[in-house]
Amino acid sequence: MRYILIVFLICFATVTEAQNITKQQIDSWLLKCNTAYKPGKISGYAFNKIMYEPKDSIKLNSDLALIKGTDLLTIDPFWNEELMPSTNNPGKITVLILKKGEQNKFIKQSTLKTALAKYTKPEAAKNGIVSKEPILLINGQPVLQTDCFTRLSAVKPENITDIYYSKHPVPQELYGPNAKNGIVTVWIK
Repeated sequence: MRYILIVFLICFATVTEAQNITKQQIDSWLLKCNTAYKPGKISGYAFNKIMYEPKDSIKLNSDLALIKGTDLLTIDPFWNEELMPSTNNPGKITVLILKKGEQNKFIKQSTLKTALAKYTKPEAAKNGIVSKEPILLINGQPVLQTDCFTRLSAVKPENITDIYYSKHPVPQELYGPNAKNGIVTVWIK
């Protein structure tokens, strides 16, 4: 699979803390997640319902300056073919940049249901074996792989402030071998 969806907030926000985020930091992070994401492969950046071309660095950085690293929910690169099968830019990437606090109740419930389906019930889990389950972060804290189903099942939809599920790899150097299976990030009250 050539799709890469990177949940970015936890690691990047930790590094940037209250600093502004820049296009150059995003490009650097993307390369760290997958070396196939060279800046020349990016066809655009989508942020605040605006599409920026790669050459629009000044305008994108100006708009990104309105948010801090801790307000970022995710940065997701999509292969253009994933978004539009009949694209004029095959082999190129569109980067989606999302802020926290923009999800409605339906999206939160739907994402929670999708994420839960990715985890094995504890009695079926095999300790010590790298699974095909995504990494789980709750309020920025990693959850042991054997506890993911139980911890995520205990989350009440009404307590979710933000949730994001990525089926695509994140950096293994930060999350270990299961990082290749994606990540679920949940922020709760």
